[in-house]
Amino acid sequence: GMAIIFHILVADRNRHVREFLRRELISEGYRVEVAKDDRELLQMVETEPPDLLILDLEIPYGGGLAVLQKLRNRNPHVPVVIHSFLTEYANHPALQGQASFVEKMANIDVLKAAVTEMLKKNYPLKFQ
Repeated sequence: GMAIIFHILVADRNRHVREFLRRELISEGYRVEVAKDDRELLQMVETEPPDLLILDLEIPYGGGLAVLQKLRNRNPHVPVVIHSFLTEYANHPALQGQASFVEKMANIDVLKAAVTEMLKKNYPLKFQ
């Protein structure tokens, strides 16, 4: 697997989705933590910022866009993959730059590819 172990935080309101993504990403060699709401997410990022965040826009309590803004203010460099049913947000200005969008119905391989792409884009030296 990868020589560098990337640390990924999955923030999703649905326990089944959290566990599924956790399992799938661990099998790819990532170190994975999960958060069920924005409070947990911000607390975890504060304690140990992940290399990448997978964020559900419908996360309780304030919602994904609000939490994304808070995250940008505190840890502007954490890349984010938005994983959501809300496709109307795919081109939202808040998601430009260091965020990419994957629709929730998409195949897990689409999400994994988006994660790899974001990591390569943000940590090119770790992939050499």
